[in-house]
Amino acid sequence: MALRFDYGLDVNGDLNVEDNDVTYGLSDEDHIEDTILAAPLWWKQFPADGVGIRYYLGSTGKIQKLMGSIKQQLQSDGYVCNNPIVGNPMVFPDGTLNINPNATML
Repeated sequence: MALRFDYGLDVNGDLNVEDNDVTYGLSDEDHIEDTILAAPLWWKQFPADGVGIRYYLGSTGKIQKLMGSIKQQLQSDGYVCNNPIVGNPMVFPDGTLNINPNATML
Protein backbone atom coordinates (compact mmCIF):
# COMPACT_ATOMS: atom_id res chain seq x y z
CA MET A 1 0.00 0.00 0.00
CA ALA A 2 1.32 3.44 -0.85
CA LEU A 3 2.05 6.18 1.63
CA ARG A 4 -0.81 8.58 2.31
CA PHE A 5 -0.68 12.21 1.24
CA ASP A 6 -2.98 15.09 2.13
CA TYR A 7 -3.07 18.86 2.42
CA GLY A 8 -0.28 20.21 4.63
CA LEU A 9 -1.07 21.57 8.08
CA ASP A 10 0.81 24.14 10.14
CA VAL A 11 1.61 23.84 13.86
CA ASN A 12 -1.88 25.11 14.76
CA GLY A 13 -3.61 22.50 12.61
CA ASP A 14 -4.64 25.02 9.96
CA LEU A 15 -4.00 24.62 6.24
CA ASN A 16 -0.41 25.50 5.43
CA VAL A 17 -0.16 28.05 2.60
CA GLU A 18 3.14 28.90 0.93
CA ASP A 19 3.50 31.21 -2.09
CA ASN A 20 -0.31 31.54 -2.30
CA ASP A 21 -0.72 27.79 -2.66
CA VAL A 22 -1.79 25.06 -0.27
CA THR A 23 1.03 22.63 0.55
CA TYR A 24 0.77 18.89 0.08
CA GLY A 25 2.66 16.24 2.02
CA LEU A 26 2.75 12.95 3.87
CA SER A 27 -0.16 12.51 6.26
CA ASP A 28 0.53 9.15 7.92
CA GLU A 29 1.60 10.76 11.19
CA ASP A 30 -1.53 12.95 11.24
CA HIS A 31 -3.74 9.98 10.38
CA ILE A 32 -2.28 7.89 13.22
CA GLU A 33 -2.73 10.76 15.68
CA ASP A 34 -6.33 11.31 14.55
CA THR A 35 -7.11 7.61 14.93
CA ILE A 36 -5.75 7.56 18.49
CA LEU A 37 -7.61 10.74 19.47
CA ALA A 38 -10.92 9.87 17.78
CA ALA A 39 -13.52 7.80 19.60
CA PRO A 40 -15.88 5.28 18.03
CA LEU A 41 -18.87 7.00 16.37
CA TRP A 42 -16.91 10.23 15.67
CA TRP A 43 -16.76 9.53 11.93
CA LYS A 44 -20.16 9.05 10.33
CA GLN A 45 -18.77 6.99 7.45
CA PHE A 46 -16.56 4.82 9.73
CA PRO A 47 -18.44 4.41 13.04
CA ALA A 48 -16.09 1.78 14.50
CA ASP A 49 -12.91 3.79 13.81
CA GLY A 50 -11.03 5.37 16.70
CA VAL A 51 -9.24 4.46 19.91
CA GLY A 52 -10.78 7.14 22.15
CA ILE A 53 -7.66 7.95 24.16
CA ARG A 54 -9.58 10.32 26.43
CA TYR A 55 -11.49 7.36 27.90
CA TYR A 56 -8.21 5.84 29.11
CA LEU A 57 -6.76 8.95 30.73
CA GLY A 58 -6.96 8.89 34.50
CA SER A 59 -7.76 5.17 34.60
CA THR A 60 -5.61 2.60 36.33
CA GLY A 61 -4.51 -0.73 34.91
CA LYS A 62 -5.71 -0.03 31.36
CA ILE A 63 -2.33 0.30 29.60
CA GLN A 64 -2.50 -3.20 28.06
CA LYS A 65 -6.05 -2.63 26.82
CA LEU A 66 -5.03 0.74 25.36
CA MET A 67 -2.05 -0.81 23.52
CA GLY A 68 -4.34 -3.53 22.13
CA SER A 69 -6.89 -0.99 20.95
CA ILE A 70 -4.20 1.13 19.24
CA LYS A 71 -2.80 -1.93 17.49
CA GLN A 72 -6.25 -3.14 16.38
CA GLN A 73 -7.37 0.25 15.03
CA LEU A 74 -4.14 0.96 13.16
CA GLN A 75 -4.05 -2.53 11.63
CA SER A 76 -7.62 -2.07 10.39
CA ASP A 77 -6.43 1.13 8.67
CA GLY A 78 -3.70 -0.75 6.80
CA TYR A 79 -0.72 -0.17 9.06
CA VAL A 80 1.69 -2.75 10.39
CA CYS A 81 1.69 -2.06 14.11
CA ASN A 82 4.41 -3.84 16.05
CA ASN A 83 3.77 -3.63 19.78
CA PRO A 84 2.79 -0.02 20.48
CA ILE A 85 4.48 1.48 23.52
CA VAL A 86 2.46 3.55 25.95
CA GLY A 87 4.42 5.36 28.64
CA ASN A 88 3.10 5.13 32.15
CA PRO A 89 1.60 8.55 33.06
CA MET A 90 2.81 8.11 36.64
CA VAL A 91 6.40 8.42 35.38
CA PHE A 92 5.86 11.93 34.04
CA PRO A 93 5.20 14.52 36.76
CA ASP A 94 3.14 16.73 34.44
CA GLY A 95 0.73 13.86 33.70
CA THR A 96 1.62 13.53 30.01
CA LEU A 97 1.18 10.20 28.30
CA ASN A 98 3.76 9.29 25.65
CA ILE A 99 2.59 6.93 22.91
CA ASN A 100 4.82 5.32 20.29
CA PRO A 101 2.51 3.34 17.99
CA ASN A 102 5.40 1.69 16.06
CA ALA A 103 3.22 1.76 12.95
CA THR A 104 4.26 1.72 9.29
CA MET A 105 2.35 1.26 6.05
CA LEU A 106 2.15 -2.21 4.53
